[in-house]
Formats: sequence, C-alpha cells, structure tokens
Amino acid sequence: MNMLIRFFIMASLLKQQLKKQSVSERLSVETLTAPTVRHYRILPHDMGFRDHLPNYRYLSFIELNVTRWLMACCHQKGIKPLNWVIAMQEMIYLKEIKFLAKMTVSSKLVGWDKKYVYFEHRFFVKSQLMGVGMTKFVLMDKKGKCTPDVLDMTGEQLTDVINSWNKHQVAVKSAQSADSTKV
Repeated sequence: MNMLIRFFIMASLLKQQLKKQSVSERLSVETLTAPTVRHYRILPHDMGFRDHLPNYRYLSFIELNVTRWLMACCHQKGIKPLNWVIAMQEMIYLKEIKFLAKMTVSSKLVGWDKKYVYFEHRFFVKSQLMGVGMTKFVLMDKKGKCTPDVLDMTGEQLTDVINSWNKHQVAVKSAQSADSTKV
C-alpha cells in the first residue's frame, strides 16, 4: 500500500512540475541519460521480518524511479505516456538498509538496443553505496511493444556490462532448456 501512495504522490508532483516545461521535438542523449534521483525514508511498512529493507522492496523503489523517468521523457517528447515491462532484473546487495534510514536511489539509463532499454540503479544511505541493480525492459503502448526509438534512442548503445549480462541470460536460458529436455 505504501508504494501505491508514494506512486500517486510522485506522479501528482511530477505532473505539476512538467506543466511548466516545454515540449521538444527530440530528446537529447543528455536528457535521456540524466539520473533520476529520489529520496525515501524507510518506514515500518517497508520493513521485512529480519529488521531491514527486504529485497522485494528494492524493486519497488526501482519501479518508482523508472516510471518517473518515463513520464518525464514522454512529456518532454509530447507523446502519450508509455508503459514498461521488465524482461530481466538483477540486484547486488552490499549492506542492509535499516528502519528509518534516509535512502537515495539514483537510476540512470545506461544503454539500449533495438528492443530493450537498460537501467542501472544505485542505492545509498548517506554517501555509502548499499546496493546496485540492473533492469532490462521493453516499452509498451496500447498497441503493444514499442522500440526504444520512440524516445529517440536509435541504433544500439551497449556497454561491456550490458553485453556480459545478456550473455549470462542466454546461458541461463539455454541451460534451462537443456535441463527440461532431459526430464
């Protein structure tokens, strides 16, 4: 319930802020890759039974940041808001985030290809890095999947990290299919 309330507050504040901004015909790489930085306080309903922020809550904070980025890009581009569907996500947890901690989440577009958009997320308490996440997703409109060029992400922009992450996904899928044929 808390994330839903946070989402509606974020969306409402963002809509007010975006009303003041002008629409541009084309999004620059600088605009697309500017980090989305949000601050959150870890409240009782964020907590797990082990007295720290549970792993599934990290993913909720990622959703808030990516949705905020996407709403802002769609507004600046002058198009109807798009949706997004996660294709792959990975988290590396470095330290526990405790109750009432003020957490900063920085999400940044780090690449794209002809089908997917790739984000990196960094979780901080004070200036200490607490976790890092990667998200791969597909853009969607009412008709179905959209290519990243709908937001002026043309061609491919991939890093070594994205390439190795994708190779790992292919390896996991092929190992899975090989195991299922043995059964």
